Amino acid sequence: MVEVVVIGAGPYGLSTAAHLRGLQIPFRIFGKPMTLWRDNMPKGMLLKSDGFASNLAAPDNEFPLSRFYEDTGRRDYSDIGLRIPVQTLVEYGLEFQRRHVGAVDPSQVVRLSRTADGFEVVLDTGEQVLARKVVVAVGPLAFRHVPEALAGLPSRLLSHSSDNHDLSRLKGHVAVVGGGQSALETAALLHERGVGVTLLARRKLLWFDPANEDRPQTERSLLARVRRPNFGLGPGWRTWFWSEAPHAFRHLPATTRMDKAFSTFGPAGSGWLKHRVDGVLPVQIGRLMAAREQNGQAVLSVMGVDGPASLAADHVIAATGYKADLRRLGFLSELLDDIDRIGHAPVLDSGFESSVAGLHFIGYASAPSFGPSMRFIYGTRFAATRVMRRVSRPSFRRDLARGTLQQQTA
Repeated sequence: MVEVVVIGAGPYGLSTAAHLRGLQIPFRIFGKPMTLWRDNMPKGMLLKSDGFASNLAAPDNEFPLSRFYEDTGRRDYSDIGLRIPVQTLVEYGLEFQRRHVGAVDPSQVVRLSRTADGFEVVLDTGEQVLARKVVVAVGPLAFRHVPEALAGLPSRLLSHSSDNHDLSRLKGHVAVVGGGQSALETAALLHERGVGVTLLARRKLLWFDPANEDRPQTERSLLARVRRPNFGLGPGWRTWFWSEAPHAFRHLPATTRMDKAFSTFGPAGSGWLKHRVDGVLPVQIGRLMAAREQNGQAVLSVMGVDGPASLAADHVIAATGYKADLRRLGFLSELLDDIDRIGHAPVLDSGFESSVAGLHFIGYASAPSFGPSMRFIYGTRFAATRVMRRVSRPSFRRDLARGTLQQQTA
């Protein structure tokens, strides 16, 4: 039996595993490292977050992104204003794994059930693993959302934005549904490849701080920096609470938390992307009502500002984000009824522990409890350190010292 099983090997899973290894707590971690970024983000995409907000969380911040840039001879690092290529983040995550986590088992968890001493974790290989505690860090990919209005389209005409790592397969005319960063950057990348693109957004496009995002921090006056300091989720004092106070967010009313967890910081695009979209790509404003196949194309019915309209395309990309819904995690089916939920997300205590003792959720699924920072890499340090406080309580440390637990970390 291991003390902790971590399900998921993205930024949150790797950060948690790094802390477990640092405390010499026996663990196993399952999943393909950095899979969302490696296999599901379009080639050429740049991160929305700044350099200082894109660190994976090793103990004592031993390996920030700036150290990776230095160690690999990259000389363009900046805490503020750095546009990080997704491939660079993948390489950073894999090096973080090598230095601070060790071996990651790529097997998928297919079933999780309780035992007298903790949990039984069943893998797609047939292996059964016993663990005292489980940390679910599956990331947003498991929760991707496609509007019901697109249900009338066959799969060959429809994909989610996370299905399009390689955009070269798309030809003709593409309709991108959405108005957030993923929609805007995917549309820009397609256009720059020579593909015809139309953006379909419910409202006029919004941009995060377009006046300042292209300006280096050193070019801003001291007064400007005091008035609009940079926090983990962006500039401005209004951002402070959402970025830096997840512990306080947990005490807001449940309805407020559920709303603000996912509506804050979206949907909108980063200011540095604006010149690649605004005035460059056609944008149709309206509400998507239905979709159908006609003559081999997708035809979208839209309620526009001037009434009903339609949009024909050779392919539709639903850049419509993710919804935290534990029903999407098939391995939880035996435990689902025992997990208290807010909406369909887990209710968590201060240690990210659910109503099922020993079962923790971090990352995207924890946003309704701890706020929007859990949707971003920036939240990894808070989540990993809080979980560690719980699993390294004195009773466990005494057992470990007596040698009753067998070390199985890599």
